Amino acid sequence: MPERANTAVRRELISRLPRTFAPALNDQLRQWDFLFPAERRSLQAQLDWISRLSSEVFRQLFAPIFALESRMELPRWNANTAGMSVQDVGILARSPLYPQWRAEVEKVFAQIDAGVQESGPQPVLPRLVICVLPGSLPLPDRPLWPELARDGKWIALDKPLAGMVVPLASALARRDAPGIEDVERTWIFEGQTLPGSLIESTPATVLSWASLAALRREFLKRLNSIGRDLGAVDQTTDALRRMDINGLVGARIAAMPAVREFVRALLLSGNGSLVFNNSFVQWGASEALRRVQPQVLIASFGIRQKIKPFSGTVLFEDQNRSNPVPDEDDPAGSLTDALILSKYVYLAAQRTARPQDRTMTLLASCDLDRVLVLGGDAVPRGPASEQELTRMTLDWLKIAR
Repeated sequence: MPERANTAVRRELISRLPRTFAPALNDQLRQWDFLFPAERRSLQAQLDWISRLSSEVFRQLFAPIFALESRMELPRWNANTAGMSVQDVGILARSPLYPQWRAEVEKVFAQIDAGVQESGPQPVLPRLVICVLPGSLPLPDRPLWPELARDGKWIALDKPLAGMVVPLASALARRDAPGIEDVERTWIFEGQTLPGSLIESTPATVLSWASLAALRREFLKRLNSIGRDLGAVDQTTDALRRMDINGLVGARIAAMPAVREFVRALLLSGNGSLVFNNSFVQWGASEALRRVQPQVLIASFGIRQKIKPFSGTVLFEDQNRSNPVPDEDDPAGSLTDALILSKYVYLAAQRTARPQDRTMTLLASCDLDRVLVLGGDAVPRGPASEQELTRMTLDWLKIAR
């Protein structure tokens, strides 16, 4: 099938799939122009593979899900339904059979993905993930990330990472990457650690906590006005999904519709990305690894603010609106957050990698003269200079594809 699947073939296929598949699948196809290249390739490959199944194999693959659906009380979805409301999600999740349904769905997609992988040779993709903790944290005397360190190696640097991180990020963003689309090359999530000059000048896709402040404030204002019923939640969410945010994200992001919609989805995901800078970095990085699959991803954590009294208990609470007390840095809380969330980014990279992919992860603090390397082959023997660290990462990205 062509890249944009034939409408008649697509509708016929969706009509044969389990009823619970239609809302999400139709929503993805409706949002085709806002999908990243990796998402388009994956969705098209899945549809192509399913469409080639014989009737008997198709029946065997989906029979367990059809059987569960016949016993579940579901919303009135059909082959044309696109997307799920908050109420629909609640109905599905409250079903006693939901855990079984979810397990069967995971089995089906595991079989589909395995079939796609077997349908043709896949290129080896060397990936690089870097997590950077900010300076001025109360670092403990013991080594950071002790559990992860058992599977990696600490390498010494000839100076603290703070003096290397900007030129390293710049070199990675400007590297030659033939065969990789621009939006898949390098992503940087910035939580108030990297200087604005790098953010403005780099060819990488940069999502900065500070530069999205206007959009975050507007979303918070509207979300804090939601009425206390599910209908109001759905109405407000739909309005925010349709809202023109081009003037609030900056010209660079506004010019990239897929990235703009990624930002919108990230901030509205309801997991703290709208309120806490380090949650924004972690969840954004994890979602980019899942959806965009960039070859290089840099997650730069920051210092978060202390949660003020009588605020922060509501998911979308704007602390400055509910409590006018001046902001105060929370270095100790930031250290706890960043250590845990950087580990989550590493795990997300492992979880989203294809079997043939190879990923090197660097975990470091700006104040330390060492970096933890996970998944790499060759590492410098002595204290590495800025040039040696940069060469190590660039060489890794050049391994055979």
